[in-house]
Amino acid sequence: MTPERVACRRGWAKALWILGLALVAPVAAQNAAAQAADSSADTTRPRYLLPDLRPDALVFDGAYWWFKPIIGIIGDYSWFDQDSASRAQVGEQDDQADVRAARFGLAARSKARPRIEAFVVLDYIERKRRDGRAYEVLDLTLALPLGKAKVTVGKQKQPFVYEMVALAALLPHQERILSPFFESRDVGVRISGRLPGDRVTYWIGWYNDWLITGRSLPAAGNDYAARVTGEVLASTDGRAYLHLGLGGRYREAEDGVLRFRGRPESNVADYYLDTGDLPASHAVELGVEALGTWHQWSVLSEWVQASVHGAGDPRFHGAYVTLSWVVTGDHRVYERPLGGGRTPVPARRIGAWELVARYAHVDVSEGAVDGGVLGKWYLGVNWWASRQWKIGAGYGVADLTRGGSDGRTGIALARLQWLY
Repeated sequence: MTPERVACRRGWAKALWILGLALVAPVAAQNAAAQAADSSADTTRPRYLLPDLRPDALVFDGAYWWFKPIIGIIGDYSWFDQDSASRAQVGEQDDQADVRAARFGLAARSKARPRIEAFVVLDYIERKRRDGRAYEVLDLTLALPLGKAKVTVGKQKQPFVYEMVALAALLPHQERILSPFFESRDVGVRISGRLPGDRVTYWIGWYNDWLITGRSLPAAGNDYAARVTGEVLASTDGRAYLHLGLGGRYREAEDGVLRFRGRPESNVADYYLDTGDLPASHAVELGVEALGTWHQWSVLSEWVQASVHGAGDPRFHGAYVTLSWVVTGDHRVYERPLGGGRTPVPARRIGAWELVARYAHVDVSEGAVDGGVLGKWYLGVNWWASRQWKIGAGYGVADLTRGGSDGRTGIALARLQWLY
């Protein structure tokens, strides 16, 4: 390793520590001041080792509008250990620090009828993706009621694949693996709501990124996505539940081509899976998801298949199973409006400690298409230090079959995150 790379690595590591300290200091000071000034402070919340901002600390609750800032800071450091076959397949993967997310936004809700909801988030652009801008608009939506349903217009997530719909920061594993099968955000219109009984939630939407890319509407390609989920079993105390979901996506080609590519659970790695541009008209995707929680134990699993119409009509698929155990006895909370689970809520000063194991398999090779077959296992630990802080670390091995060879990469990742 060159002296320049060593100096760069040390500089990034130092920057991450400074970032952590810079966040801890003001949060601790504000939290202490708020509790000292307010004798009615919520005493049911433990005084965590890493203190939280009070939930209402930055909220404006007026007569006509409610506003809350959205803040998410995630810093990662990734290490790679490749064999010679892996280097030949995807090139050298550099150990590096990464500002995984630095997001700032605002959620607003009117108190008069109709109940208008607005949401905007700016997202830090990683250096390798920049085109002169450091930030981009990640989310920009306006939601209005439609009877018992809600219509959301703007740049938003497509309702397909649990991994994508859920915030990455809330998942038991650190990173997503099914990225070849979803679009992160797109401009569109979505209708969502819950069926009578409140246990079944649905989303259906139309999306086209012509406003972002500058292409014509037909050339940009339309996406139609839908997802329905249900909490089919639930204990009265909320500590045990079974969630099932079904999703579908019709994806039109952009400029006559489709492409499926993804990384091996790493935000800084190159694309290990990549079909290249496939001449095709569209793809039909189907997804099945399940989340079961029994007290401190949780199992999350998904299976996705994409049937491509064109390029020899290949079928691609991906699946994973994640097992987590919250050692401290806390449990992952289920939230019906989101159609999924959230993080454990620590009940102790030491926070909640979670052990995680996952295996994933993604195949985007069939016939003449050699996009790769990836098998990946991962073992990790999460320290949910409070309701807002998390420190996580893990190690996994990615086995890639592509280009007539089998390559192996060991990947270690450390994460520090704070969400408000």
